Amino acid sequence: MVAMTKRLKTFQVVFTDPSKTFYCGGDRVCGRVEVEVNEVTRVSAMKLLGLGCAKVEYAKGKQRCRQEAEYLRHEEVLLMDDQPSDSDGSVVLRPGNKYNYTFGFELPQQGQLVSSYKGKFGYVHYYVKAMMERPQQPTLECKKPFEVEEPLDVNTPDLLSPTGGMKEKKVTCMFIPDGQVSLNVKIDRRGFCEGEDICINAKFENTCSRIVVPKAAIIAKHIYQANGRTKVFRQKLSSVRGNHIISGMCDAWQGKTIRVPKIKPSMLGCNIIRVEYALMIYIHIPGSEKLILELPLVIGTCRPWQPKQQREQPGGFG
Repeated sequence: MVAMTKRLKTFQVVFTDPSKTFYCGGDRVCGRVEVEVNEVTRVSAMKLLGLGCAKVEYAKGKQRCRQEAEYLRHEEVLLMDDQPSDSDGSVVLRPGNKYNYTFGFELPQQGQLVSSYKGKFGYVHYYVKAMMERPQQPTLECKKPFEVEEPLDVNTPDLLSPTGGMKEKKVTCMFIPDGQVSLNVKIDRRGFCEGEDICINAKFENTCSRIVVPKAAIIAKHIYQANGRTKVFRQKLSSVRGNHIISGMCDAWQGKTIRVPKIKPSMLGCNIIRVEYALMIYIHIPGSEKLILELPLVIGTCRPWQPKQQREQPGGFG
């Protein structure tokens, strides 16, 4: 964002490495504030603010829920490169010259920041703002956003361990018992990165009179908290389906795969916004509610290093 007036030709923030797509905790954010003027201009001070904050806002009935959290605040007064200042610290800018105010500051260490995010009811934004103060005139401002992506390593024993679950549901027809459906599911780990395949081993059983269909989907849950209230927005990201299962029959998935799409990593460190993922395995039952089992997933930024054949396999079903 560039602030322009009749006196100003250029007033903008430029990062030293414009090709850098994101920053991590501990990185240095470096750049310069470029200024060119159309008329002689006196600048009493050039200040820089580096800011990162999370904000949640949504309506809950007639109430407007809103909450903010700050993760970065850096302030400094910038000095111009190779330009002498007056005794009061001010400088005079003249047309035909390009003036540079350089800056550089270190982001808080990993674990103290949260990744950039933009969702339906909230966001996490980071930006650099330059403020040009002029004697007896309004302060001029310009902004430049930057992205933060905190690494999330799924190479932990907990996330590399197999997980699973089982569930069953009694089916009725006009309040008369009509058998049941059940599922038993295992996956070899909970931690994944985008582009990886989740291998599903599952067994489905149908003893009701209806034809049922087993399905699986990757679900994202965006959880927003404000004013003591919680709002959850769910998304189905990708899905697969199995064969129809007629009454009295079973079916099994042996290594059926569903691919993790291009998505943001799990966001677990923010106290007002969370992004969680789950593998939802469910059975569609005509005329009845679905039988649903959700296995929590963690989507990270660092791929598992263990060779697939060396991981503990969940095995099939006897």
